[in-house]
Amino acid sequence: FLMVFGLVMIYSASSYTAQLKFNNAGYFMMRQLTFALIGLGAALVISKVDYHWYARLYRFGYFISYVLMIAVSLVGREVNGKKRWLGVGSFSFQPTEVVKITLIVYLAVLITKMGSEINDWKKVMKVGLLRALPIAAIVGANNLSSGIIIAGIGFVMLFVASRKKLWYFLVMAAGGLVIAFAPQIGNG
Repeated sequence: FLMVFGLVMIYSASSYTAQLKFNNAGYFMMRQLTFALIGLGAALVISKVDYHWYARLYRFGYFISYVLMIAVSLVGREVNGKKRWLGVGSFSFQPTEVVKITLIVYLAVLITKMGSEINDWKKVMKVGLLRALPIAAIVGANNLSSGIIIAGIGFVMLFVASRKKLWYFLVMAAGGLVIAFAPQIGNG
């Protein structure tokens, strides 16, 4: 449903421009449909792979995430004043997307290894501060919105895995206060 809705929205927003530039009102929609079908096929293939195979690669994936984020800072393509893309020729991608997937696998492996220790707040802080926060900081330096999403992924995964929720609610309350008073701080 979401894919079809997205295609309708793309057609609605771009048909006039596509007609003028490419003499085909559905150009951008068909291009998006092609990539959506490729992504759907890739998702189907990936879903058939045993998840233990991904777990064996978590350290390598995490290392590659750091390498990609450093590479984008040094040799990334600048788009709209920010270096967020890596590419060769016409192929380009945002390394933050690799980081998101890698972080999910990495945290899943760590949470599984920790077992019931995930309920110990000090050990959770160790996981968050030593592992998830550095990559979120590197991403945040280049792309704040992706950094926030990556930090949120880590937070939600740890929240769901833990039985003791009080600390998480306190962190959410503190975040809510920061958001509530951010406009006054910015204008102050």
